[in-house]
Amino acid sequence: MTTESPTLPEITVDVVESVFRRLSSMEVELDADPLQFGPKRLNGKVAGARGMLTECESVFLKVSLWLQKYRAAHRTLETEMDLAKKHLYANDPEVRAGRNVADRDALATMKLRQQARDLSAVAQSQADLEAMLTVVKAKRADLKDVQGRIRDQMKLCHEEIGLGGRWGSKPHPGTTAPDLDATPNVDKQTLKDLHEMFTGDRASEPDLAAVVETVDETIEEVGETPTPIEEVAEAIAETVAEEAPTPDPPAQEGNGMDDEAADEFLSAIDTPATGPDLKNLDDLLKDLDL
Repeated sequence: MTTESPTLPEITVDVVESVFRRLSSMEVELDADPLQFGPKRLNGKVAGARGMLTECESVFLKVSLWLQKYRAAHRTLETEMDLAKKHLYANDPEVRAGRNVADRDALATMKLRQQARDLSAVAQSQADLEAMLTVVKAKRADLKDVQGRIRDQMKLCHEEIGLGGRWGSKPHPGTTAPDLDATPNVDKQTLKDLHEMFTGDRASEPDLAAVVETVDETIEEVGETPTPIEEVAEAIAETVAEEAPTPDPPAQEGNGMDDEAADEFLSAIDTPATGPDLKNLDDLLKDLDL
């Protein structure tokens, strides 16, 4: 298409179809029961609907801009075509020789056939843009309606939660849930032992390897002599008791006094008589009788 304005975008069939395909892909499917899928899926639908509406607004602005440019170009071409025809009506002898107005208009149009083609092309593109703008407006209204319905679903979910409902964790349609049976089966005792090993809870226990080695040596020594089984058991028990660490005695609590204060306190106390001044029990009893 050739026009006098080089800034006009070319509106072809491919451009129109690409816009329609782009609009047809903007679909948001609402769940019948969004509470069972959890809040993340509903939040994703809100974000998806908002993103599609933003994209639709971008298409709407672009098509509106194209339509405004083509309308301006169409008015310009119509004015130029009208002025050119009037010039031919007044000055061209061949056109003025027409028998009536229709003949003169036909002769003038044939002389301005290139401008007539440009005007027709601009009018066709303008009609395509108007059709696209109508579809874009319909899609924008549909996406706004979807946003309103999603807000209604959110309100209903909050009301159901207020009545005792809970968000679910059902997997989304089309996705596969993780296979819990495929996870490795680990013994609980093994997990407990590993936890105690890494946290240091078993640091106070005796070295089992050393105890076992000592018990093996004891068994070998006992096996060399014919000893009863009771003596073997007692020897093993004594070996294990010797290898096990003895607990530290409990620390004695201090009286809160340092050494110098304690010495002064003890020196102030009267000590009993010693040596010859010390009376025996009989002398004390006699003193009491007096």
